[in-house]
Amino acid sequence: MKEISVVEPLFFSEFKCAGSACLDHCCKGWDIYLDKPTVNRYLKSGDITVRQLAEENIIKTKKSFDNWGTMKFSANGNCGFLDENSLCSIHKKMGEKALSPTCSSYPRSQKKTKYEIRNSLTLSCPEAVRGLLASPEAMLLNENKTLRIAALNAPEVDQASRFINLMCSNLLLASGANIEQGLYGIAMLFLFAEKAGDSADNYTRLEEYFFSVLNLIEQGEMAANIDSIKPDYQLQWALLLRLQAYLGSHKAIRGSGTLIHYVNKLIYIQSDLAEGNDVTVSMKRLAAVWQDKLKPWLAERPHIMGNYLQYRMYHDGFPSHSGQSALANLYLLTAEWFLLRSLLSASLELVGTISENDVINIIYSYHSVTKHDQISDKAFMHEIEKSKVNDDLSLLHLLR
Repeated sequence: MKEISVVEPLFFSEFKCAGSACLDHCCKGWDIYLDKPTVNRYLKSGDITVRQLAEENIIKTKKSFDNWGTMKFSANGNCGFLDENSLCSIHKKMGEKALSPTCSSYPRSQKKTKYEIRNSLTLSCPEAVRGLLASPEAMLLNENKTLRIAALNAPEVDQASRFINLMCSNLLLASGANIEQGLYGIAMLFLFAEKAGDSADNYTRLEEYFFSVLNLIEQGEMAANIDSIKPDYQLQWALLLRLQAYLGSHKAIRGSGTLIHYVNKLIYIQSDLAEGNDVTVSMKRLAAVWQDKLKPWLAERPHIMGNYLQYRMYHDGFPSHSGQSALANLYLLTAEWFLLRSLLSASLELVGTISENDVINIIYSYHSVTKHDQISDKAFMHEIEKSKVNDDLSLLHLLR
């Protein structure tokens, strides 16, 4: 028998679907694939209503076992199985066990290694985001052991990557509401690691260096490093334009309307004060809102962005999740953090107030549009990389 660890954060364990009360339900706006058993079960159902709905709304594709059919959408973009009360007819008539693998599992996800299963939720679901931001304990990890006849058919855990992931998580935890200090500390760690190499002795040195960086954050001495950074307003401007370019070049999907609502506020500020090629005034305005209004608001609720970044460490397996270098992945993460902070700042500046619902709206819609699947994730990351003016360390200019 083999012992398998099952790890999951508290917000995963406590997640419950809001059903028809959901802020933006998942039964619309993107492709829903049905596997072969599900297609056959619906088309041959003993319930005449289910059978008729299946005949009218399932398009047989037979591309693969897992993609044997797709759902048609109604004029309002909803799945054909939704009734007038936005409730699933399959669930109502046949029960939860009759749902397709996609419908029964979303927004849950799993990542497996040989002796471990890591459970998580995808943040394209607004209720998942609500749970993540609800309390300081949302990202507390629970581990249970289970016995199996054999190990999982998955690779071994990369212990070196897990070691670095743990250090990154702790640097962000120590930074609290001062997220930029944690990101700067991670950059310092990665630069040291590049020079140190991969030997066992060098990992000991890396751990010692980690504690020295951690001490800088905990003693408040990292702030001086942040203050010494000269803002690059052209880079910041270009990054915000990349988000707008991505939205303009991709079809509208679930969450697009919500994200565009907030992006339009950003566009207004960018265009209102920009004259000619001088973007300094509008970018300084956003920076001032961040420093004087939004950052103090978040400091009273440090778990909001803290939980979000801890989620990214855990869910993504940062920094070794994409096949790129650690610094390249840090650049992308920092760019995304800057985009989210800019969207929140623009909304606060124009509306005059900010709420946790705004944070939920921005995070879920951002993830829905840019991270719902590997194709959209890679496409958006490619768009972000177009804003990079020099090397990956240009990320530091996004911290001011």
